[in-house]
Amino acid sequence: MVTLLTAISSIFTTPLLRIGGSVISLATILQVLAVLLVVLTLTLIVKRLLTRVILKQLGLRQGTRESIATISSYGVGVLLAIALLQAVGINLASLAVVAGSLGIGIGFGLQDIVRNFISGITLLVERQLEVGDFIEWQGLSGYVAEISLRSTVIRTITERYIIVPNSNLVGDKVINWTYHHTKGWVSLPIQVAHESDPVAVIEVLMDSAYLEETVSHERAPEVYFVGFSEYSLDFQLWVWVTQIDRKYITESSLRFIVEQNLRQHGIKLASPRLDLWHRNPNLVVQSSLERYPHHVTLQAPFPDEMAGGSLKRPVSTRDLLRQISYFQNCSEIELRKLVEVGSRRHLKMGETLYQAGDPGNAFYIILAGALSYTVDGLNHAPTVLTTSEFIGEFSLMLGIPRTVTVHAIEDTTVFAVSPQGFKKILKDQPQLYELIVQAMGRHQEELSQHRLQLRHMGLLNTTEYDKNPVAWITKNLEKLFNLSNDVTPPTHP
Repeated sequence: MVTLLTAISSIFTTPLLRIGGSVISLATILQVLAVLLVVLTLTLIVKRLLTRVILKQLGLRQGTRESIATISSYGVGVLLAIALLQAVGINLASLAVVAGSLGIGIGFGLQDIVRNFISGITLLVERQLEVGDFIEWQGLSGYVAEISLRSTVIRTITERYIIVPNSNLVGDKVINWTYHHTKGWVSLPIQVAHESDPVAVIEVLMDSAYLEETVSHERAPEVYFVGFSEYSLDFQLWVWVTQIDRKYITESSLRFIVEQNLRQHGIKLASPRLDLWHRNPNLVVQSSLERYPHHVTLQAPFPDEMAGGSLKRPVSTRDLLRQISYFQNCSEIELRKLVEVGSRRHLKMGETLYQAGDPGNAFYIILAGALSYTVDGLNHAPTVLTTSEFIGEFSLMLGIPRTVTVHAIEDTTVFAVSPQGFKKILKDQPQLYELIVQAMGRHQEELSQHRLQLRHMGLLNTTEYDKNPVAWITKNLEKLFNLSNDVTPPTHP
């Protein structure tokens, strides 16, 4: 028995390799492997503990947690490996000699691994790509699921996992859609036939953007006429979304809405055309349907090309704006600028436009129909506003919440203008500024509510306001709405 144990012991202790004064045996190799196994296990435990417990309680972002946990766990692993190797009596100097002897040969064979290792450290330290980011690389889109020292795992929107060497991500151009935040612009190219009215196209695209629920109103949609092509007029619709990683959903929904609205307005999408030339067109002109009975259906006109048309097209926003007195003399270019900064909204009888307390994020011009508003807390009869009048300017210009509740007393169409668009209108249409200020003087009940709001915000000089509320508002519009360089306020007696 003793002889057997001695034989087994000799197997493990017999020197396999001698490098200088260092001896490498089977026992040494097994000890190193055991230490590596323990270190890897503890490293994974430390990484998960940091990611899921400690760093999560600190409120750090997922990508930040992953980067810190990965670097920390690797550092802990190196220290544990050194400590355990020394604890079991392994001479680190001998391992260094072995590593130095084999390093040159291994280095040539493992150049890619070393390159990926260094790239992984670069990604983890610089944090330009983090776990959870939505990226686009070489036509591939997806979320960063994991960043390790050798590779990065990308989870596509189809739930497929793709392993990419870190050196490829560091050396190539990568689009990080969520680098600072998840918000961003989504663009949609639209091509329409040459005979289309560009202003009508812009109107349809703006209205379509406001109909899509995933589009954020934090920034107003924008439409650009980007060029002419052989078969089309080219437009670009830009919308702002809060979840850029869901841009494919927004793009798909917008295509449905745009196609439907273009068709409703009689605007055709562009398509390649083929012109046919007859050598003797007189034969075609003199021919009758009786001679070609099997082609009667083909020669019949399309319904929308018949006189009178079977499709009822809606009245364009441009035409409705032209019916308003202070827009009647606007040129086509000026009307186009108006259409670009707003959208049409339809209200049914009894529907609420906005309520008291809502944010003042739009200015409304009544294109058709009538609205009424009431001031909360007062028992006065509702104030009625009809076509060509406007509402919502108080809260928008003064930067305070709505103080009245507005309802439609019949089917009504309004033109909603964003804050940026409102500022642009005041710059392009100075006469509208005069009309707005004059209208303020007629809304005394609403002025009284605004007085309370402004006093609560600490913006009100009571003596000056009580003396002439309209003059006080006019004087402070430049400061509150930043119009000092754009519009010269009118003078009031």
